[in-house]
Amino acid sequence: MQMKWRRALSLAGLCLFAPAGTALAQRTDVIVLFNGDRVTGEIKSYATGRLTVETDIGSDLSLKWNRITSITSEKQFEVETTEGTYDYGSFAPSTPPGKLAVVSESGSRELEFLDVVRIAPIHQTFWRRWDGSLDLGFNYTQASSLVQLNVNANAIFRRPTFAATASLNTFFSSQSGVPSSQRANFVLGYQKVLADRWFVGGFAGADRNLDLGLDLRLSLGAGYGRYLIQTNRTTLGALLGISGDHENPVTGESNYEAAAVIGVQYSMFTYDFPKITVNSTLQVLPYLTDAGRVRVEFNVQAKREIVRDFYLSLSVFDSYDSRDPSTQQSKNDWGPVLSIGWTF
Repeated sequence: MQMKWRRALSLAGLCLFAPAGTALAQRTDVIVLFNGDRVTGEIKSYATGRLTVETDIGSDLSLKWNRITSITSEKQFEVETTEGTYDYGSFAPSTPPGKLAVVSESGSRELEFLDVVRIAPIHQTFWRRWDGSLDLGFNYTQASSLVQLNVNANAIFRRPTFAATASLNTFFSSQSGVPSSQRANFVLGYQKVLADRWFVGGFAGADRNLDLGLDLRLSLGAGYGRYLIQTNRTTLGALLGISGDHENPVTGESNYEAAAVIGVQYSMFTYDFPKITVNSTLQVLPYLTDAGRVRVEFNVQAKREIVRDFYLSLSVFDSYDSRDPSTQQSKNDWGPVLSIGWTF
């Protein structure tokens, strides 16, 4: 009898003092794979081909989306499709299995798994809505006294109707007897989702590139664009907008400029290990206040997964200005960057 009372008290204590969100009842989502395996836990998110599930032991599993045949959950989710539409509801097995059945008050809608781009719990906490990555690279050569350091960080906060982004890219190089090289770029962005994959967006940024004669450039702009391709694995978007800049050259007086913005963004990933992700952006800025001046910003990055959440990154950047702010001459700055990164 004493043993039974001890067990009852222990269970009561666990129920009273366990943190919110850790109760076993919350981890009742069931995912069935093509090979018949069943995974029970709490769905945290789905993006870039991986469904993240928290298990009862507190660890996260990353399940390949193309290996899933059925999902069951009584919780409420927001589901984004390749068409740019959103569905809201719980999940139930389809008949026959092989589709994602989203159940709402208005009924049930079955979606092909490969037509789903992203999934997030509707009552997801603020911090769980963030995704991002951090890259660090360092190189030192004793013979030439060369030191190179680069830091790249990206973060995105998603909601059904908008996304907020932040990115930081820095590169520093120092060598005995050679002027140091400094390049930095920081951008805050906002994107409002419209119908049929159209969107409007705005951005604010700061740039520094001593190799291009630029001490500091502050930018504020907006644009209108569309995702031309949005599949389960590939995204291609285009944007047309305008930017207002305040430039401080390394030598000379500061000035205000305005430029058109033509932008293209492409991304893709592979499902299987090693997971490979490729992201690239291209911006062409013909100046409206300085006839004949054109700037081009290009960046491509390939990430190869080493172990879960860690990857090896190789990126190439290219910055071109047909009229250097200091010398008024054409100048180009480019280079490769190798680093190790972490996703969150």
